[in-house]
Amino acid sequence: MYIDFDKIPQNARIWVYQANRQLTDNEAITIGDYLKPAVNQWAAHGATLLASAKVLHNRFVIIALDQNMNAASGCSIDASTHWFKELGETLNIDFFDRSQAYFDGDEIKTFSVFQSKKAVESGLLLPETIIFNNNTLEKFSDLSNGWQIKAIEAPTLKRFFVKTFA
Repeated sequence: MYIDFDKIPQNARIWVYQANRQLTDNEAITIGDYLKPAVNQWAAHGATLLASAKVLHNRFVIIALDQNMNAASGCSIDASTHWFKELGETLNIDFFDRSQAYFDGDEIKTFSVFQSKKAVESGLLLPETIIFNNNTLEKFSDLSNGWQIKAIEAPTLKRFFVKTFA
């Protein structure tokens, strides 16, 4: 059963899908229009799931599940993954992008996680650059507590700043 994103409890489980490029406003609307009925009918072994979906920053799609009602199962998680495969094929977008996203002014850019050291050494990332720390977040509250952090605070990046700015 679909509920408004702002009614999701802070302890809800979330999944973050990162697009491999910036979404247009029309694509974001299309994604929302696709996901609302899909989430509305989402179930785990026949049990209704109380959930929501939202596009953030025209780059990320968040699925949030209130597990106080019912928890997801492997099959229901597979179903949600299928949504993003289908959307990706339709819109020519990879929602399983694992690059490092960061703010460059008002724009979200990415680089390969295998190029983290180079991104710091070249000045692409500064200690105060805001990055999207971890797309494997588990709780809704993590979106406002630790998803967007300064690059120097990221466990995967801080060691490179020590060497570069020492």
